[in-house]
Amino acid sequence: MDWIPQEEKPYLLGLIAGVVIATIFFYLLLSYSYVINAPLCQGNASALVTLEKGERIGSFLKELEQQGVKVNPFFFRLYLKLTGHSRDLKAGEYMVSTSQSIKSLAQALIRGKIYLRTTIVWEGMNMFDIAHLLVQLNIISQEKDFINAATNPVLLRKLKIPGKTAEGFLFPETYRFPKGYPAFRIVEKMAYTFWDRLPKEIREKERLDLYQTITLASIIQKETFLKEEMPLVSAVYHNRLRKGMRLQADPTVIYAIRLKYGKEKPILSKKDLHIKSPYNTYMHQGLPPGPICNPGLDALKAAVHPAKVGYLYFVARGDGTHVFSRTLAEHNRAVARYIRELQKQRETAR
Repeated sequence: MDWIPQEEKPYLLGLIAGVVIATIFFYLLLSYSYVINAPLCQGNASALVTLEKGERIGSFLKELEQQGVKVNPFFFRLYLKLTGHSRDLKAGEYMVSTSQSIKSLAQALIRGKIYLRTTIVWEGMNMFDIAHLLVQLNIISQEKDFINAATNPVLLRKLKIPGKTAEGFLFPETYRFPKGYPAFRIVEKMAYTFWDRLPKEIREKERLDLYQTITLASIIQKETFLKEEMPLVSAVYHNRLRKGMRLQADPTVIYAIRLKYGKEKPILSKKDLHIKSPYNTYMHQGLPPGPICNPGLDALKAAVHPAKVGYLYFVARGDGTHVFSRTLAEHNRAVARYIRELQKQRETAR
């Protein structure tokens, strides 16, 4: 470099050093950007892992690796450090897949995008069924937590539920809850959904008050899942109520047994029909004290819009449908036909 004037050499050396450093920094930045945005690792694995409150990130990443999702701990911690979020990770359960990047995983933990478990409450499920489902999905740990919440008088008053339980107001719907979600929050969500979805025509019912309407709808729901039959079943019970006849609804007895013995008995014996319970509509006139399940909109609408027919009886055909009758003689003949058909099916199955 003898041809370069002496006074310019320091400047040129500094310039070269600056270019080299800038180039190195650029490639480091490029490499860092690539690493934090690339898939976590090869393969197509996913892991459901819980970050406990106060847990070190290292143990969380180790649990991920044990389930087949490997995360580079150095670059993960570096990303958190550079973004200033090392202390901002939210506890909870997370679903992590190999296709995610360090950046997306970190952002999920920072924003608390916890895994939500899909919970489908079907029409006709009662509060005991829902409690069991929630435990199965690992949303709550004990069924009694949900039952206690659904029978808490303070919570019921808050939710404007007139009965002693939330039965009937736990609206059948698809919900999404995280693991460990408080049971009372679940009851609140289902009840608020009920009030939000309840049609105006049912709020402004005519013959029955709202609680009685929901109670009748719950019996209709348990008697049939066929939308077209619900107004007919409703008509039977409206006609019986008007005539002062007992409803004699098997589902109310099944519910009474569930309340008394803690287990369901879907096939009843004659002895069961004499169970001492206000829910036993074979023994007591009128509607039971409250709903026996959580009815859907079709059953609720049928409760306030019964078919204009004179039916007083119905019996199952065995295929999900029913035979409706106006007189006891007609009903007895329908029952006899059902028994004969049932016997034929049993003989054919042998």
